[in-house]
Amino acid sequence: MNDISESKKLKFKKTFEVGYYEINKNDKATPTSILNYLEETAVEHSESIGYGVKRLKENGFGWVITHCCINMERGPMWNEKITVETWASGFNKFYATREFCIRDANENIIGRATSLWIFFDIEKRRPVRIPDEITEAFGYFENDRGLDVDFRKFRPNFELDNSKQFFVRRSDIDTNEHVNNVKYVEWMLETIPKEAYDNYILEGAEVLYKKETYYGETILSSCTILNEDDDKCEFGSSITSVDGKEKFAFARSVWRKK
Repeated sequence: MNDISESKKLKFKKTFEVGYYEINKNDKATPTSILNYLEETAVEHSESIGYGVKRLKENGFGWVITHCCINMERGPMWNEKITVETWASGFNKFYATREFCIRDANENIIGRATSLWIFFDIEKRRPVRIPDEITEAFGYFENDRGLDVDFRKFRPNFELDNSKQFFVRRSDIDTNEHVNNVKYVEWMLETIPKEAYDNYILEGAEVLYKKETYYGETILSSCTILNEDDDKCEFGSSITSVDGKEKFAFARSVWRKK
């Protein structure tokens, strides 16, 4: 087991400044930009404890996300500095839970997230038990959750109507040789009705990743409205094969009126 000092078993922080290329027409960071901040912080946390992407890949292993839930109090603005904090909250055989907290320059919490990950064999494309030395290196903060979410409760069962097709490009592929998780959300957002996208703000989302997609495939992104009232609306989304037989990802999102 590696000799990892107790000082490294800490929550990890990374600061970002929202760039022009990361904002929407309202000068706010896009939902996918925020997810990229979370992912980048997670990657650097892993690097800091000695088990980064390169080291794992050289040994034939990697992490793949299976579930993510995020809630935002507000979106960060162009040129605003924010800090993302992340930590592990548990390990169980193949699975690990990772938490996030997003703060502004005044230390106000503007967002929280939780996520579930699988440790897997890149060549065999199947889960493997997380080595004890990795668990030891990360350490974990049991019962300290970014969001108190039971991942098992999200069981998507909704009819979808508004759809668009997308071709998987080379730029969609990450180091695990499959479509990066943020790209699924990007495709899902493209089918949110324009009226909702223009007049509402994404408050929260829960995403369930079911199956990998690869370069050269064509996918179908679909969406439907689940609930609507004067101040909020909720949408269900999916990513499937064009014929609908293969299910790649599902999501539900809550939007708050501006």
